Amino acid sequence: MVYKVPGKHVRPHGTYDFAGVNNAEELDAKLKEGWFSSLPEAIEPKKVKVVVEATKEDDIAPPTRQELEEKATELGIKFDGRFSDKKISQLIEETLAK
Repeated sequence: MVYKVPGKHVRPHGTYDFAGVNNAEELDAKLKEGWFSSLPEAIEPKKVKVVVEATKEDDIAPPTRQELEEKATELGIKFDGRFSDKKISQLIEETLAK
């Protein structure tokens, strides 16, 4: 069984829905669609970091601004919004080369 909120069934303080699954593949598919394996989880989902599987395109795509800023912060590089992506990338490369 898997559960989600809201739904067509009444519970104290809200509604919920449920569905049956027959195998692990169906369970994985439902969980990816936003269903939960228990009603308490569906009612109060924990903060879960979303994991996205990398694709081949991700390997060859240039880093996003967010990725550049995260890496620069991790390396202790000072920057602000006026810095271009290219400039931040150069500072990261220089820092890693040291």
